[in-house]
Amino acid sequence: MVSPENRNYREIERLENALRELRGSPSTARETEAIREIGYEIAIAIREVGALLTNVGWEQSYAADRLARQETDES
Repeated sequence: MVSPENRNYREIERLENALRELRGSPSTARETEAIREIGYEIAIAIREVGALLTNVGWEQSYAADRLARQETDES
């Protein structure tokens, strides 16, 4: 099973490769729009990775606080 982080990283890499290909050839109006769309998709994928990392950090800090409270209560 592929984790959401790995899926997003692979998607970002795919989009970056497509962007490189588009930039390497002369632009038409349609290609310019495709470049904008790829940039937008990359931004969304990066935002999702950031949200996942934020959730992981919050869960770890919550667990640490909970453990500290349990140790205090047991003392």
